[in-house]
Formats: sequence, structure tokens, C-alpha cells
Amino acid sequence: MTYEKVTENVYAITDGSTRGNVAAFVLPSEIIFVDSGMSLPFIRKFREELEKETGKKTSTLVITHTHFDHVAGNQVFKDCRIIASKHTKERMVHSKENDWTPEKFEEWKKTAEDPSALDGFEYVLPTEIFENNIELEDYETKIIIKNTGGHTAGSSYVYYPEAKALIAGDNLFINSFPWAGDQSANPQKWIDTFKEYLSLDVEYFIPGHGPVSTKIEVQEYLDYFDKVVVLMRKMITQGFSEDKIVEKANEVEFHPPKREQWKEMSLKKWHQVLSQK
Repeated sequence: MTYEKVTENVYAITDGSTRGNVAAFVLPSEIIFVDSGMSLPFIRKFREELEKETGKKTSTLVITHTHFDHVAGNQVFKDCRIIASKHTKERMVHSKENDWTPEKFEEWKKTAEDPSALDGFEYVLPTEIFENNIELEDYETKIIIKNTGGHTAGSSYVYYPEAKALIAGDNLFINSFPWAGDQSANPQKWIDTFKEYLSLDVEYFIPGHGPVSTKIEVQEYLDYFDKVVVLMRKMITQGFSEDKIVEKANEVEFHPPKREQWKEMSLKKWHQVLSQK
């Protein structure tokens, strides 16, 4: 695990060691972490080293969305405020009760790539929620958190205007096809989110997966989404079958997925959403 200094007062782990990226904003009197990854030892080390380097304490953890590779390390921040959108907490409550029971967690560990990364795991829920947006202030410094939807209905970004940095969670998958098969994924809201990103004064985008990026990469993803959505809507209007529409959409060139079946599942989800409109 290596964390990088993205710019003044902005740090992140983007090397894949924590599965989902983890980032932190250093404010005048406190540190705010965003997402908690999937490796308890690495997250503890990141927090300890950053607090030692800056001489400041962590006060808050913000969760961008519900998926396990972004919330599994929450217990490292049990002494902090843990903030998430209303939808994200609702999904996490459901997951804790149904998907990540102690019994199911032990079953998961049997096939996990590195089960030791979650030794002593405890599923920790957010302690505070917001509906649409919330602002955090530390002296004159402001952090903006906004729920936009897209990757999931609860997907939110965390924006540090003074540093011109934005943490996007899994609304950005840099250098790979975006997983878009979540039950609440919505390609149109995703497109609207990209457009909102581009309207903001941001130089550094920290994605949910992949390296720190710029507006160039955001525009690239927006162009791809636009192209696929326009194609799908046209073919839906013309009465083509789901299989044919997904087949044609799959031919649109873009970054390859980490798993080929993920792309097909994602495109089928987009077709399902667009067919309802």
C-alpha cells in the first residue's frame, strides 16, 4: 500500500491495494476520509500515517456508495462521524442483515483473494445521513457532498473547492469499463453527473477505481455513455430485441472490462432502465 499526495491537502490510495480507492482531505483542524476500502491493515496504516504527518485527527468518514469494496473498512473509523446518503445507508442496512451476516462472511472468506485483509471484520453502518446534499465546514474551508445517482441511486461525490479536487466513487472507473449492473444503476443520471463534474472547478478527479484523472477522462466517459444511450434508445424505438441491442452496444469501442460478463450485465441493466422511459 502506498498513498500519494494528489495536491496540497489531498491524499489517496489508488494502487488497487484497498480494492476500492480511499482518499482523504486535510482541513485546517481535521481530516476527512472518503470511503474505507477493503483492507483493514492498509486503512489503519493510512489513517495513522496521515495523522502523524499532518498532526491532525480524523473526524469524519464519508461513504460514496454502498458497495462492499468501499465500506468494508468502516470499523477503522468507528470513533468518527460516518456520513452517507439516505439510499446508501438503507442499502447497507439491508446488506448487513442479509448479505454480510457472520455466516455468509465466513463463506466468502473461503474464496476471497486475501481473507486476512478483513481479519476481525465488523460491518459498521453510517451514523449520519443526508437526502440530496450536505456541506461540511472547518473554519473558512468548505466540503460539498452531493448525491447524484448513476452507478447506484445513492452514489455521491465529495468536492473540495479550495483544492480543486473531487472524489467520485464508482461513478468513475478510470482505464476500465464501468461496472453498471447494480440494481439501481441509471445511465441517464450517470450522464448528468459527468456533465455536473465538468461544470465544476476541478483539476483532480479521484475515481472509485483507477488513477487520479482530469476532465479529459471525464469527457471521454461522457462521450461513451452518450453514444451508447443514443444507440440503445434508437434501437428500442425501432423495436429491436434486448439481445440485439446489447450486441450492438457491445461493439462500441471503449476500455475493456475487468470481467467480460460484467460488461454484458451492465449493458443489459442500461437497456432495462432505458426501456422503461
